Amino acid sequence: MLFPVMKKRILLLLLGTVASLALFAQTPAPLLTPDEAVRMALENNYDIRLVRADGDIARLNNTKANAGMLPTVNFVANETFTLSSFQQKLANGDGFNALGAPFNAANAAVQLSWTLFDGKRMQIAKKRLEELDALGQANLQAAAQQTTANVLLAYYEVVRSRLLERSAQELIALNEERLRIAEARLAAGFAAQTDALQARIDLNQQRANLLAQQTATAVGKRNLNQLLARAPDMPFDVVETLENTYMPDRTRLSEQLQTQNPQLLALQKNASVASMLVDETRTLNKARITGNGQFIVQRTDNGAGFLLNNTQAGVVVGASLIVPLYTGGNIKRQVDVARIVAEQATLRVDAQRLAAETQLDNQLAFFQTQKQVLALEADNVKNARESLAVSTERFRLGQTNALEVQVAQNTLEQALFRQNVVLYNLKTAELGLRLLAGEL
Repeated sequence: MLFPVMKKRILLLLLGTVASLALFAQTPAPLLTPDEAVRMALENNYDIRLVRADGDIARLNNTKANAGMLPTVNFVANETFTLSSFQQKLANGDGFNALGAPFNAANAAVQLSWTLFDGKRMQIAKKRLEELDALGQANLQAAAQQTTANVLLAYYEVVRSRLLERSAQELIALNEERLRIAEARLAAGFAAQTDALQARIDLNQQRANLLAQQTATAVGKRNLNQLLARAPDMPFDVVETLENTYMPDRTRLSEQLQTQNPQLLALQKNASVASMLVDETRTLNKARITGNGQFIVQRTDNGAGFLLNNTQAGVVVGASLIVPLYTGGNIKRQVDVARIVAEQATLRVDAQRLAAETQLDNQLAFFQTQKQVLALEADNVKNARESLAVSTERFRLGQTNALEVQVAQNTLEQALFRQNVVLYNLKTAELGLRLLAGEL
């Protein structure tokens, strides 16, 4: 009697475990919206954090002291001890002789150094640091816009893959219905066995397509998790829609491109910094005046001699004038190099502006074309479903063969695939336009 009881308990335990696992497997993954994905990326994405750190460095460097406009103050202290033989003879005939006499000298001072004039180099340097600070913010904005675009592209790639899964599941259901009809007709003696075999082959192919698409979805989710700085296997679901209501306006987008395009703004800041560097380098030929001052305390102790100790304290004030007379053409070389770098920066701005305008026209043309194609593909999907429904019913009634149904199913499969591609293309075109206009 013991063994049946134990078997019953083990069976109940196994059933409870299976039920728990089934309940756990049915727990839905949290829904991740596009806005939530963007928010998480802007907070956690490693590229964003690195660019933000660069901006923080530029902000910390933007000080008057770093531009050389403020004085430097140092405390300096020295002490030396000497042990030596000492001989000294005075004019009146007296003399001093000592073997191993100690000598000690100590001094302490507070020293100040302040550049008073350097051909306005300090002022130019401060403006350059301000532009570098602004450049750091522009780079952060550009990185945020690009990361937002990358995240949304990855998100909608997952959505597209899920829609393709839905299409595969619909086709599987249609193939299963076709297989049931073929087997029923075969059992009734109204059809050949090849119809059922071909229906089973097509069904297995659709199941294989679904498995491949599920794998693609998993890859897309891992890629999106990477952009969000999350573990690759973090589960989530997406909003499964690629509906597009975006209405681009060429004039408005062109105006925003000139004033808001993140890459263009960053390059303009780079050009401004390069221009200021030319002016800053030119000041190397100017005279430089530096003011110096110190409060000093000195004491000297002598172990032998006429003067046994001396203490002195006071303020020392002075100025230095440095005028470059000859540098071997080195300053001219630096100015020429800085000027060429500034010209390159300006060329990059012009090139980026032209490239952005070209991309704008290309994306607009692509968007409008895909809009027209989407209407055609939506009509194709509608007609393909109706055609398949008619062919399936004709096949059920024995008015046609399985080949007609197979062709109708293939037509629907291709139409669904093309429709999903066009929907995704519209999203990519929208994101491209909004990125160019700095709207993300």
